[in-house]
Amino acid sequence: MRLLSIISELGIGGAEVIAVRLALAAAGDGHDVRVASTPGFRVAELEAAGVAHVPLRLAGRRLTDLAGSLRRLRAVETPDLVHAHNPKPATLARLAFGRRTPIVTTLHGVSEAEAGRAAALLERTSDRVVVVAPHLAVQLERHGYPAARIDVVANTIDPLPDYPRERARHELGLAPDEVVGVCLARMVDQKRHDLLLDAWARLPRPATLLLAGDGPHRAHLTARTGMLGLRDRVRFLGERTDVPRLLAAADFAVLPTDWEGLPISVLEAIGAGVPVVASGVPGVVDHFAGAVRIVRPGSVPALVEALDQVTGTPSVRRALAERGREVAARRFGPERMVEQYRAIYARGATTTEGIS
Repeated sequence: MRLLSIISELGIGGAEVIAVRLALAAAGDGHDVRVASTPGFRVAELEAAGVAHVPLRLAGRRLTDLAGSLRRLRAVETPDLVHAHNPKPATLARLAFGRRTPIVTTLHGVSEAEAGRAAALLERTSDRVVVVAPHLAVQLERHGYPAARIDVVANTIDPLPDYPRERARHELGLAPDEVVGVCLARMVDQKRHDLLLDAWARLPRPATLLLAGDGPHRAHLTARTGMLGLRDRVRFLGERTDVPRLLAAADFAVLPTDWEGLPISVLEAIGAGVPVVASGVPGVVDHFAGAVRIVRPGSVPALVEALDQVTGTPSVRRALAERGREVAARRFGPERMVEQYRAIYARGATTTEGIS
């Protein structure tokens, strides 16, 4: 089967992790796989495994970039199946290949405010939609996408490589006894770094916060750090490709998000035995209830209370880490997701299901 996977970019991000994982698995199964995207550091991983990359310009919204990407896709040999990741790549694929090619789209997450628009685009472009959490299926159905064309497949990842804690701390310039939290997230509205900084300023004991990620809010958040008197307690690391090292150095991870599909950063953390504090939004509660310390979304006092517990009480961190590891092993074995997508690909490559 000729399989074309399309995603906006191949840099930092949970959707990118999943797209690469599935492309490599499909190539390992003997399929002719290509991945089309804005280039990023993950391209090297694909090419090392013999998976061809088709460079596009999909990271922004410039019409000239989208038009050029469309021309590039139309020059590609027509695939037997397209796997698009999120609505924009699905729309581009339908414009490029028309009705002659089945399209399966994975919706990795969408806010409630954007759910109606996403459902409308997906109904026009996608033969089937895979969602990473049950609440996303409910959102799409509520906005008119046919339930019979939705599959729910939870993300899974391969275990991260072990990284010695002492070495990680030394390389990052962290003291052995320093209490360290890490937030692995793009600096956008959704992730609520502003709440995290406000809560960090109220902690009764000192702790270091590593912010791994970049985005449009970085300058504002850097200024806010100074106003809150946190310059010696918060470190902006920018985009990082060394997640195993960051998690090895951290005592816990934190994600004060407003909404999620299924956050890969939480999955990576619990799989590595790192306790997590995260907002109680559907994409977290659906999958990780009991395995992470849940806090009320949008609440600085609730976040302060939870962070105070994990920074000040090693036994709380140990208990969370133990529960997280157990849930990761029991519910998120790496082959489960791949097996489900194999079945979806097999169905999708043989039929389209009547896109209106």
